[in-house]
Amino acid sequence: MIDVAAQLAENSGQVGSVCALDRPHINGGKSVSVLPVNDSSLSPRTRFEVFKRDEFTCKYCGRTSPEVVLEVDHIVPRCEGGSNDPINLTTACWDCNRGKGGVPLDQVMTGEDPHDRAVMLLERERQLREYNQVLAESRARREAQAGELCSYWANESRYSRLSQQDESWLIYQLDLTPAETIRKAMSVAIARSKVRDLRYVSAILNNWKNEGKL
Repeated sequence: MIDVAAQLAENSGQVGSVCALDRPHINGGKSVSVLPVNDSSLSPRTRFEVFKRDEFTCKYCGRTSPEVVLEVDHIVPRCEGGSNDPINLTTACWDCNRGKGGVPLDQVMTGEDPHDRAVMLLERERQLREYNQVLAESRARREAQAGELCSYWANESRYSRLSQQDESWLIYQLDLTPAETIRKAMSVAIARSKVRDLRYVSAILNNWKNEGKL
């Protein structure tokens, strides 16, 4: 019997296992083989970039990591000539991808078998690491942009350093609004001598949003 957990651990830096795992599950007299977690023809970088592009969300049902285990799916199957070009790749959860293949999840992986649990656990842990990496990169980017905006504000307004509350607001706002848009709002506030804090900047952004300019 193939040790699925060992295979996945050994190939944790790759995309899926090295082959289809021929460990049949019996369902109503039918033998159904467990399929690879992901297509091994895709590089880890491609797989990761597709997940990031699709925001770690299944494009079929809308569920996200870590709620579900995700896979990279070929829109046009490889057996029908589909390529590994990102335009032909999409993010799918295990349920949707297996359902799309005509084999219900409860027939392929019941969760009762220790090997099944090992597969799901190892894949979930790998995707959690990738998801946390995206969050950390996003946070670092916003903190760097917030620092640049704080410097811009201090230099242009000739006012004292922004408060911690204002800096925290900037980091939050940068998740919603491009840095250049915030800089433009800062310029308007500075031109109108509204430089005590960023409340006027916030009001400008809210007005632009209500006016459909954002």
